[in-house]
Amino acid sequence: MATRDFLQQQLSSHAQDTAGSLSHDLATSLSRNDLVLAEVQLSSVFDRGYYQKIILFDVYGKKLVSKELPLKVDNVPLPFSSLLQLQTPPGEAFISEGWRQLGKIVVINQPTFAYQFLWDSFKQQAGLMLLMYSLVFFLTMWLLKIILRPLSLIEHTALDIQNKRFNQILELPNSREFRRVVSAMNSMSSKISEMLSAETSKAEAFRAEAYTDKVTGLDNRKAFDLRLNALLQEDGGFSSGYLIVLEFDGLKEFNHEHGYQEGDQLLADVIKIALSCSELQIGISGRIGGTAFGFVGFDVLSNVIDSEFKALQRKLIGFIEHFSAKNLSFNLGCVHFSAGQTRGELFAKVDLALETARQNGRNVAINFNLADENKIAEGSSGWRALIQSALSEKRWALFTQPVFNLTAQDVFQHEIFSRLIDQQGNFISAALFLPMAMRHQLMTDIDKAVISLVIDQMNSLGYMEANVAVNVSAQSIESESFREWLGEKLVSSQDAGSRLSFELSEFGCGKNMPSTMSFIALLRSYGVLVGFDHFGLAPGSLDLLRKVVPDYIKLDSGLVDAALESEQAQLHLRSVILLANALDVKVIAQNVESAKIKDWLINERIIFGQGYFLSPLARM
Repeated sequence: MATRDFLQQQLSSHAQDTAGSLSHDLATSLSRNDLVLAEVQLSSVFDRGYYQKIILFDVYGKKLVSKELPLKVDNVPLPFSSLLQLQTPPGEAFISEGWRQLGKIVVINQPTFAYQFLWDSFKQQAGLMLLMYSLVFFLTMWLLKIILRPLSLIEHTALDIQNKRFNQILELPNSREFRRVVSAMNSMSSKISEMLSAETSKAEAFRAEAYTDKVTGLDNRKAFDLRLNALLQEDGGFSSGYLIVLEFDGLKEFNHEHGYQEGDQLLADVIKIALSCSELQIGISGRIGGTAFGFVGFDVLSNVIDSEFKALQRKLIGFIEHFSAKNLSFNLGCVHFSAGQTRGELFAKVDLALETARQNGRNVAINFNLADENKIAEGSSGWRALIQSALSEKRWALFTQPVFNLTAQDVFQHEIFSRLIDQQGNFISAALFLPMAMRHQLMTDIDKAVISLVIDQMNSLGYMEANVAVNVSAQSIESESFREWLGEKLVSSQDAGSRLSFELSEFGCGKNMPSTMSFIALLRSYGVLVGFDHFGLAPGSLDLLRKVVPDYIKLDSGLVDAALESEQAQLHLRSVILLANALDVKVIAQNVESAKIKDWLINERIIFGQGYFLSPLARM
């Protein structure tokens, strides 16, 4: 506004100066009554382009000469010139000769240059103000970020607590008020974490009492059998495996001669030697008898097993030679097996291997691979062709089994079971084709086919409002391309995706934790529920539960069976349930096969159950 007033004053002054100057020049022409000369004098000034109007009047106000141009404003936006209009006051001067008045001259300036100057000034000031405002804005945001950083940390910590992760805010703010809030948040998180740690320790103590050998720290016979049975019964858990049994002779005499403490130390050292065979990838290890130990691994190449088995024999011989006990010796038996075999079959074969070793002398190792490799290769090739044709022709059938609320009797979830359909239209159980699918790296393709079919069925069956659970293999969890495919599938099927759960086996999760965490983060970003299947048998189960915090767990049936028979196993199961409830994780019991088991579960406050006693499988 000040600039505009200044320009208007300049325009007025300039017009007045021009009028005064012209009045002197025009006095001569008007005194002679020479209008032509007067017009020439006016034109010489007007043609410069600085004026809008120059008018010459006689003494009676009659217009003698008039020069006019329309108002024009160049290179200035019309809204700007309309908003900030400039007044152009006329400059006037009387023309006289001596005391005689001859006329009057009126000059009005053209405001073009004033508008241009005002527009340029506005742009410069606006640019400077914008720069200053931007600088102030960013400085303000930076200061606010520093000031409000404690609030951001508090928010993240609150979200972590909501997600059952009890972290501490290490950076304490300088502000007294924020410091008190952060300290209170840390205290609350610490107390909850300590409470859960206490429950975890209690559960681990109960587990150790019920399922751990006190001398070696390995699983006892009960735990070994439960874990082995669970993996043998799990569909698609592995394609091949091995069982090694180490049995000592003369340990009783060694204890009498050297003392039980030395005997226990010998066993502990032997276990270290066995577990040091990293290529064996031992998944289950336990003390299955007084002087017998079992080791189980999965999906290890046969030639690797043979080589490591011989190396283990050499290490044990070298270790025993350090002792003077003549009667101390060992027998080693190894049996290769494939999916679908039972625990009884495995131990019958390994007992034969041990007896053969015993009859062949001291420190003998017998490795039995009772399967015909040629037949396995032929069968494997046939299975691969069958699975690939089922994938290309989409020959799959889906069956469901509901998970019930045991007290309300309503359906909480439907678990999906897949069956392959052969060329004759027969259903083939997953327990038969999944091991071969794992061997030929086809599990990812099968999971894609089943998930696509499940989502299509969910979209067409509007009545299925309960959650639908689909099992996902470890191969798919580890596959980055599968995770990308699944993300795209969930985006395109949001309605079905919001009613989906994906179940991961406890055994599969432990194989590759980074991939497992990445996969679970993907599922949760789309609102998909996460569950752990066959949960509770592995030594690290409770750590996994606290680290991941799934939406639900399905207890392995062996835990429930053991709890029905043993008070120690019952205490362990109760501690698992208590920890799960503290983390707001739902607990589901599997293989509910009788009214007795159902009533016991209800009495133990296990709300959800699944099994043939409650409902058989049904075609989806």
